[in-house]
Amino acid sequence: MGKRGEAQVHEFVEGIGELFAGMGQQRIAGRLLGWLLVCDPPHQSADELARVIGASKASISITVRLLIAAGMVERIGVPGQRRAHYRLRPTCWTTDVREKLGRITAMRAVAEQGLRALAGAPRERRRRLQDMRDFYAFFEREFPALIERWLATRG
Repeated sequence: MGKRGEAQVHEFVEGIGELFAGMGQQRIAGRLLGWLLVCDPPHQSADELARVIGASKASISITVRLLIAAGMVERIGVPGQRRAHYRLRPTCWTTDVREKLGRITAMRAVAEQGLRALAGAPRERRRRLQDMRDFYAFFEREFPALIERWLATRG
């Protein structure tokens, strides 16, 4: 890949970092995931990640641990190498959606709690909370089927 291609790859990695930052996440986590999406080989050592991302090894270590805990990254051994390497988990995207489904369920449950608290209130006062509950209940029902359909397309 030429210099221009490498520059575009790094712009992509930075773009993922900016996307994460815009969502209230750590920019470095986005950059690290972005790099693991496009790097060759698909596994990288902490030293390699630090060099490419332009971050300290300590920062990479902390971020990798967070991404492992989130189910996005896994630590692997590479034959002939003593240091650990990291790569995207093959199931990282379904793991991410399932984690979001947990938050959707929590939002639906808290909306139901609010509706119980407003049990005797006029319908208009309850309407916004009912809309919230119905919205999250819809996605709580639909996401599992979408995940299964996705997995079925992957064989």
